[in-house]
This record gives sequence, C-alpha cells and structure tokens, in this order.
Amino acid sequence: MPDSANTSQETRSSAIAQQVPKEQLNKGLVYNTEQLLIGQFAGLRLVPSGGSPGTGAEMVMRSGTSLLGNNSPLVVIDGVLLDPFSHSLHASNLSWLNAEDIATVSLLKDAAATALYGGAAANGVLIITTKSGRTSDKMRLLYNATGSVSSLRKKADIFSAADFRELIRERYTDQQHLLGDYDTDWQDEIYRTGFSMMHNLNLSGALGTVPYRIAAGQVNQNGILKATRYKRNSLAINLQPSLLQKHLTFNLSLHSSGQALRLADERAIPAAMAFDPTQPVYADNNFGGYFTHTRPDGSAIGSQINPVSLLEQKENREEIQTLYGQAHMQYRLHFLPVLTTNYRYAHVKSAGDYRSEVYPEMAYRQNSPIDLITHRLKSDVTYYETFVTLDQAIPAISSMLDLKVGLLKTKRENESKSTEENKNELIYSRGKRITTKQENLSYYGSLGYTLHSRYTLKGSFRNLSDVNYDEDILRQRSIALGIDWDIKKESFLASTDVISLLKFRLDVGWFSKVDEPNRFRTALWTPVQGNPIDYGFAGPQSLVDTERTRQKSIGLDFGLMDNRLSGNLGYFQTKSSDLFIPFRYSVGSGYGSSYLAVGGLSVSVLETALHYHVVQKGSANLKLGLHTTVARNEVTSIGDFVHKYTFSDNDYGLALVKGEPAQVFDLYRHLYDSNGKPIQGGYDRSKYGYAIKYPMGSSQPKLYYGISSEGAYGRWDMSLLLRGAAGNQVHNRANAQRSWLYANDQMEYLSNANRSYLATGLISAHTESSHFLEKASFLRMEYLQLGYNAGRVLGNKMEMRVNATAQNAFVLARYSGQDPEVANGIDRGHYPQPRTFSLGLNLTL
Repeated sequence: MPDSANTSQETRSSAIAQQVPKEQLNKGLVYNTEQLLIGQFAGLRLVPSGGSPGTGAEMVMRSGTSLLGNNSPLVVIDGVLLDPFSHSLHASNLSWLNAEDIATVSLLKDAAATALYGGAAANGVLIITTKSGRTSDKMRLLYNATGSVSSLRKKADIFSAADFRELIRERYTDQQHLLGDYDTDWQDEIYRTGFSMMHNLNLSGALGTVPYRIAAGQVNQNGILKATRYKRNSLAINLQPSLLQKHLTFNLSLHSSGQALRLADERAIPAAMAFDPTQPVYADNNFGGYFTHTRPDGSAIGSQINPVSLLEQKENREEIQTLYGQAHMQYRLHFLPVLTTNYRYAHVKSAGDYRSEVYPEMAYRQNSPIDLITHRLKSDVTYYETFVTLDQAIPAISSMLDLKVGLLKTKRENESKSTEENKNELIYSRGKRITTKQENLSYYGSLGYTLHSRYTLKGSFRNLSDVNYDEDILRQRSIALGIDWDIKKESFLASTDVISLLKFRLDVGWFSKVDEPNRFRTALWTPVQGNPIDYGFAGPQSLVDTERTRQKSIGLDFGLMDNRLSGNLGYFQTKSSDLFIPFRYSVGSGYGSSYLAVGGLSVSVLETALHYHVVQKGSANLKLGLHTTVARNEVTSIGDFVHKYTFSDNDYGLALVKGEPAQVFDLYRHLYDSNGKPIQGGYDRSKYGYAIKYPMGSSQPKLYYGISSEGAYGRWDMSLLLRGAAGNQVHNRANAQRSWLYANDQMEYLSNANRSYLATGLISAHTESSHFLEKASFLRMEYLQLGYNAGRVLGNKMEMRVNATAQNAFVLARYSGQDPEVANGIDRGHYPQPRTFSLGLNLTL
C-alpha cells in the first residue's frame, strides 16, 4: 500500500514508535478518534473535554513545548499532515473521521523521526492509517452495531429539598416565607438516561487486481444532559489500482462526513446546584411557563436562572460538513527498483455553521436585546507533494541506506464570520467577517545509515516558509540526529536465549514554529454562553517570531524470553524559548493585546512501557500491559517586566510564575481557626491589609499511567483498560460558589448549598480560596469488555460475534466534585463523563 510505504521509513528507523492496531484500541461506544486513543500511549495524555456528545479530548504530549500554543501531536492521516486547528467551535479536529475506518495508529516520539514533519511535530507525530482492501481478499460484507445506555455516574453533593427546608427553618427562621412547597431535585430535572446507536457497514475485496473498500457509518448519540445530542453520517471509499506489475500503484481515498450537534447551555449544571429545591420547575407566568424568581414589579431576577429553562428555552446547534480526499501515485523504477518516486494531491474542505437562539419569553432574555448568535467557519486546504525514497542495501560493506527527500506545497483559505442580532430590531445587529489566505512551501528529508545491521545513524529535517512574506523570521525549521545500537546482535549476546531484544537509542533535535494561539480562526463570542471575546491573530503576521524547542532523548527497548516480557524505557528533556504570551495594554478607553515571545519552559519526562504474556497456550492467552509517565515541568521565563502572569476568561485562576510548574493555581491562602474551620474572609494579607494571591499546586499531573489486559479462552475474549493520574490538583470552583449559606431581610430568594457548608459554615462565596483546591489523583475504569465469537451461523453463511462493554464504570478518587478530570484544572460544574453500558453485534458475510 503506498501510504504504508510512506510511513514505514520513519517507524523502521525509530524503535520508540509505538504502533497499535485498531483491534487493541479502546472499545465500546467509541464515536471519535480521541476517545479511541485515551490511555493507550505512554507520554500522551488525553483529557476529555467533558461528557457532551461529539466533543473530543485535549491531547498533550509530555507536558508540551508551549505555554499557550498547541501542545498536541501533529496528526498525519494516510501521509497527509492535518491542520492542527479545529474548524468547529465544539467538535474536535478529528471528529469527522469514523473510528471504524482506522486500521492502525502509531505514535512517533524521538526527534530523529519527528523532525521530518517540521516544527509542528515538536510534540510528536500521531500517524493514522485508514483501512483498505487487499488483493488477496474475496468480497466481504461486514456489519456491526452498538447500542448503549448512558447515565450520570455521580451527583453533586447538595442539599435535598427536605434537608434544605430544615436547614433554613433551623438557621434562618425569619426567611422561611421564601421557601416553596415543592420537592424538586434539579439534577434529576436536567440529567437523563441517554440512549445511543452506532451502525457501520463496509464492503471490501478486490475487483481483479484492484483492492477496494467502501464503508458507511452512522452515529446517533443522546447525551445525559437534556437537549444534548450528536449525529454523524460518514462515507469512506478506498481504491488501490496498480499497473506495470505493481511498479506503478495508486492510493485513491475519499472520506466524507456530516455532523450535527445539539448543544446545551452548560451553565444549567452549576445552576442546578444553586437553585432553590423547594421551588417548582414550571409556573403560570410570562416567562414561558418556567418558574422564575421575580421582584415586586414582576421583572425576573437575572442572577438566579431556572436550570431547565436554560436547556429548553435556548437552541444551540452546530452543523459541520467535511470532505477529505487524496490521490497518491507511487512509481518504483524498473531499472532501479530500490528508488521510488511519489506524488500526492490531497484536499480537505470543512464548513461549520453554529447557531444559538434564545426564545423571546425566556427570563434571561430581558438582560440582553440579542436573541440570535451565528458563527460560520470555512476552510479549504490543498496539498501538493512530491517525494523520493531510496532503500539500498550495500552488501560490500554490510550496510543499508534509507533516504527520503521531498517537497510539499500547502494552500489554505479560511473564512470566519460571526453575527449577533435581534431578529426584530436591526439596530442591535452587528457582525464580523475575516478571510485569510496562506501558502506554505516546505522541503524535507531523512537519512538512515545502518552498518552490520546493528549500528544506525539517522537524521531528518524540514524547512517551511510562508510564501506570502519574504522575512526569514517566518521560516520554520526542524533538524535532528540520532543513533541506534542493536545490542542483541553483538556477539556477546547472540547466543543467549534469555534476551531476545535489546536496543539503545539516543536523539537530539531542534524545532521552531509559529504558534500564535487561535492563529487561523477568530470569534466574537464564546460558544453557547454568548460572552463577548475577540481572539488575537486572525491570520499570518509578518513580524511574528518563532517558538523554539530543543529536545533530547535516550532510551532502551528490550525483550526477554522470546519477547514474552517486552518493553521500553525512555527519558526526554525539552527546553523551549521565545514562547508567545499575550499581554494586555490600555488603548484609549479600552484594552488591546500584544503577543510577546518572552516565555520559556523546561520539561523532563521518564516513560516506561511493559508487556507480558502471562498465558500463551492453545486457545488460551492472557496479556498484561502497563505504561507510566513521570513528568516535571518548570516555567523558565515570562519576561523581565512581570513576576507573575495571570490568565483570564475560562482559565481565570491559573498563572504562569517563573520557577513554578506551568499553569499553577493563583489563589488566596485561606486561614483557619483553632478547630480547623476556614475563617470567613480569612486570607493571608500584606502589611497594608490586602489579601495576597500565591502560586500553588498545578493542573498538570506528575504521574499518569495505563493498565491494560487482553485475554481469550476458546470462543470467549476479554479486554480492559484502567488509567489514572496523580500529583495534580483541581480547584473546585463549583463547590467554592456553593459552600455557603446566608439569608436576610433584603434577600428576595434562597439559594441551595453544597453539603460542605456544614463543615465550613461560610456565609459568602470564596471563589478564589485555597480551601477549595483539592487533590485530583484518580484511577478510572476506562472500559471492560467481554466478547463471544459464535462462529459460523445461519447454515454456515455468516460469522457472528457479540460483546458487552462497560465504560467509565467507576472512578476511585478523593476529589469531592463530580469528576476529577477537568481539562484546565478549574471545575465550574463541567459536563461530567457518563457511565455507559453497551451491547455490540458483528456480522461478516
């Protein structure tokens, strides 16, 4: 297959590249690629964005190489370097790709292999190979279906209506008149049991000498938060004709998908924790029939919003269309078969259309004249690539030479258009439209020289420039060198049967990239909630410096007892400089922002991976796997003019401080009385009486790991994955906002509280208090699957397999919130990951 030939050179020269076939990746209701990869690779941490259907996960490789830029691995699909920026406000950058169409996933880590892909590969390269037909295959029709039921794993620990009523009568007797007569569990009102179905049908085989595969998939997922839903229809076609006795081969592929997301205003989650449980859901009023706290004049009190109203009186939808296609031609020269020429044309087109509409009678609507927000994102990326590969044996000196050189031209066109309006009054309407065009040209190469089949010298580079500008400052470069030593093939180990594999590797690489946050997109409003915000750069800038990273690694791969026990050990060190940090400054009566390349970051990581065949006898087998990542990072610079950089917007409460880990929490240090209770308003203060914020903790774990097992006996098979993290913290902002209770004569309503109020006794919110910074170590059962192969059925006409899967069955953690996994470490009451049980059916004709 052409694309496997394209990637084989990198994976062959890099022993640390870990390849996982689709059958060994995550199981159950897996609707996107990120979910497929969670917990599979040492060094790669994937944090789900939440439990909302259709959303992906934040991918971070070894604590990253940037403070505010992209820290995800570069994704390469069938040889095409994917644009790292999502063209959707909510769906992930890989959500268009049906996980069922994936054949294998490889992760390149060492610099000598990743430098071939440029500065964007400083965080590794994730190589995805999609499925195709084979010349030897007969026509096969495969169908699989998965039905699932999802539910809330853990409720927020707030007072029930009965307990809240008793608490008010006991502590605030004069405010009993504000209590209602209902027993409403607001969490039950906003959450539901979600039912989902996933279907996949594919036809594969060969027409003469032309392998083919045609696949169609459909996902219909209902979230556990009411109103949330995700649908995707996908189509994949792959043809691989060949001519001239397979000297000339083609790989023609097409992937098309249409996604539809029904989104919820997730403020309903913290609202359900706060709203008075003695009040009803519905009422006879002017606010659409939803109970609303009102003032004496009948106007709604905007600080208290009915959670169900937030879900049912707003419609938030996004539709995304994606088309991905490529034609890859490969010619192996007749007169020099070791030399192969390649040409690839690829095109990726994406369009996202987001729409948020507020019903006119909604109580929240009275605070703003805006009732419709739209955001349209369009992207066209075209790739033209040509490259040559050489695999030449040199028997005279017992050597092997691998060479690859190529040229890639990329054209991008992006359009971002936002509007907000009142459908009845044009005076309140406004909009913004930005279009950008960019053309990149890169040339690259890799070289591997192996002597006596055991000593390898390898290197790679890529140089990229933006042809729209002549300044050298915009050029992105990467270059790396490495050595491999196959110790097992040395004479002193050749005769031993205990050691079956022993390889040593050493790499060093330098990377530079332009990585402004949100470089290729702009938005006027944050998704769903509608708070005004302007992202920084909307396109390439002529005077932007590059972020720079130096990476070193050393590793050992081993196998014992005929590889019954195998694994690898790797140590990585990266030092990054000239990292972008946005600084705000006054402009007239407002503010502007400027990105300064003053940041620095140092990261040290130790990775281990072990695989052990416990049983391997006849039809019985059992394998165990373990991988761990120990990471340490330190901010080495944030500029000479500030001692602390504080984040804003969704990351408010985090900071960058020189000498501290990246993304430390920036909180007031709470003081306690002699009984260990937090003092109301009791913060550590300066000599002038001002409360002082201190850097503390970190949202990034010091250790993350995965434990896996696969086994089979006869027709039965089993697999499981446990994963966890340790050494990080989460600021439980949702608890901080509700761990208090107070009522007086001026109050027009009552708010519920978290049960932690019984321990704190606070009478106001302490949203930036260190008291609510909690340890977030956890162990999660990612999935447990049991399968049965029924063999040939229906008169030997088809094969059938059935399976049952539990996902997120339990989480062991001391964290008091609903879920200890929060992307930025600040839990405001985010959409929790559901517990899911599913049944699957696989039929093969």
